Amino acid sequence: MVFAPLRNNRLIAAAIFTALLLLYLATLTRVHTFDALSYVMSVERKPWTELFHPHHLAYGPLGSLMLALSRFLGYSGGAALPMQLVNAGAGALGVALFYLTVRAATGRADVALPAALLPGVTYAYWYYAIEIEVYTLATFFLIACLALITRPTPWTARRCLALGMAQGGAVLFHQTNVLLCAPIALSALADLRAGWKTGDARAVAGRWAWYATALALIVATPYLYVMLVVSNFRAIEDMLAWLTEYARTGWWGGPPTVDTFTGLGIGLSDTLAQPGGGWFYLALGGVVAWVWSRHDRPLTGGQSDSQETHVALAPLIAWLAAYGAFFAWWEPDNIEFWIASLPPACLLFATALARARPWSAPVWTSLAIVGVMAWVNYGAIVQRGDPATDLQRLIARELAARSTPADLLIVPDGLQELYLPYYERRENVLSLNQALFDSDGLWDGACATIRSRIATAQHAGAAVMIADEALHPPPRVLNRHGIVQSQIDMCFAPYHTALVDLAFAEPLPTYRRLPAATETALAGGWTFERDAMGWQAFNVADERLDGGWRFQPGIDPALVSPLIRLDARQVTAIEIRMANGTRARDAQLFYAGADGALTEDHSVRWELAETAEAVTYTIDLREAPGWSGVITRLRIDPVGVGDGGEIRIEWVRLHLATRSGKERQRGMMSVT
Repeated sequence: MVFAPLRNNRLIAAAIFTALLLLYLATLTRVHTFDALSYVMSVERKPWTELFHPHHLAYGPLGSLMLALSRFLGYSGGAALPMQLVNAGAGALGVALFYLTVRAATGRADVALPAALLPGVTYAYWYYAIEIEVYTLATFFLIACLALITRPTPWTARRCLALGMAQGGAVLFHQTNVLLCAPIALSALADLRAGWKTGDARAVAGRWAWYATALALIVATPYLYVMLVVSNFRAIEDMLAWLTEYARTGWWGGPPTVDTFTGLGIGLSDTLAQPGGGWFYLALGGVVAWVWSRHDRPLTGGQSDSQETHVALAPLIAWLAAYGAFFAWWEPDNIEFWIASLPPACLLFATALARARPWSAPVWTSLAIVGVMAWVNYGAIVQRGDPATDLQRLIARELAARSTPADLLIVPDGLQELYLPYYERRENVLSLNQALFDSDGLWDGACATIRSRIATAQHAGAAVMIADEALHPPPRVLNRHGIVQSQIDMCFAPYHTALVDLAFAEPLPTYRRLPAATETALAGGWTFERDAMGWQAFNVADERLDGGWRFQPGIDPALVSPLIRLDARQVTAIEIRMANGTRARDAQLFYAGADGALTEDHSVRWELAETAEAVTYTIDLREAPGWSGVITRLRIDPVGVGDGGEIRIEWVRLHLATRSGKERQRGMMSVT
């Protein structure tokens, strides 16, 4: 017989495990998804009590445990590698277990080999076996469930208990695996029907109670611990809100549309291979049609006809129907969700292939298809995992090169919100998605968050970089959040005139920049048309921007500039244009040195004109007390005390010394 030295099933399974583990380790990705980086940063930065995610409860704590164990063994890196090693091991072990499952179900080693390798080299399974996500671990437990469901022996209490424990593990790594209850219910009903016929229904119900009890305890115990002890929830409403957090975003689900079916086709195709997944479906389907058309059931080295049909098809079909219907509705184009459907689908393929003679042409053809798929996906996996060709990494690198750690970076989605702090140590990042999430999807709240973050960055003297895709989100983003472009335009309107294109080279997208405060000061000063440009007002009322910065001063009103860094020798005067609608005539300018202190010793007083019209005041600083060294902050007290009248500040400008040391002629010490 072919492959006679490999008759031992465990030896073949061990060989499969070793080969796939080496393959996965050789292709560990260095380009990560949003969820992957979220896990890594959470494990590295948060205490273990904050690592419990309601939809994959066990994965964060597992990552923390693996990082701690790695550090104990002398590893000094971050959490990414230990978590990838866990996934690679679980992925290879899952395929080895699946081989044993198919071998037991079909009685054929030749059929089990291509059927087991098939999921292991699909693009989706392979990629998530080398990434930092929950799906490979969850699938390992699903394969264990499949092995128990298809075992060609009578159901026992011990088997039911093991099934409940295995499904419990799958649910803890991904909440949606409660869907597996559907195919398991069919197995239980079939067992109950058989028990009813033999008068053993009570014993059947008793052993399936072990399944239900094990599943309930394994899932409920950690969830209740997290909700009641870790999170200290006391209201049922709080618990339900935490458990259903994703379901309430409104981003997924909804009635089917043409896009739903298009996304479904893309998701199923990419799950198998990138590119060309559809062709592999046709090829595998062709093998099935070929086998069924030949009617050459195995005569030697296989099973009898009665044994060949032992695999119960109903649970497998129910499995595919339950998962398929849910994810076709939830997020049909997302390959990570279709991984859970690979084991039953491949087992169905194996049952069809088992009609062929041992090591006949259909079996060899199946192995060839698996080999070609592995070759195609290897190229795609390597390319996707190469940081040198990762567009998001290139964007993050370019933004880091043109920014300081204090600068605010406004990005279109959450991926850059993680790439920038993780790879480039740029922590001051905000995405449209996060702003909307924090405001419960309401754009007014998201806009307020964006403006507040910009104002904070500007007052700190930092620059602001804004992605053009944040200024002009694509239709899919607008539709997801239920907003229109005019709302985006209105939110960013105060900044449009000051934005400067960063002129990134292709293929990088467009980013624009609000200059840092020092740049603004030296380039032409601050003009208060629609934006305070980082200045902040204190002890004022009715503050607004309308033809200038308008407000009613109270007691000791003050306008404080952003943090700046000016060489006092280069600045000879400050020009302030303002309209004073109060009866007060006293004004004062403060300036801080390197220590940031604003004191009377470092200030200049001047008298306001007796008019309510706008007047340009030029304050000579050449002989001003304390005007020396580095100037880090300005403060304007427009009047000492307000009386209910309004003040309007139109601009603040600097007079700079020329290279010859002479001042620019702007009317020194003048009032115009």
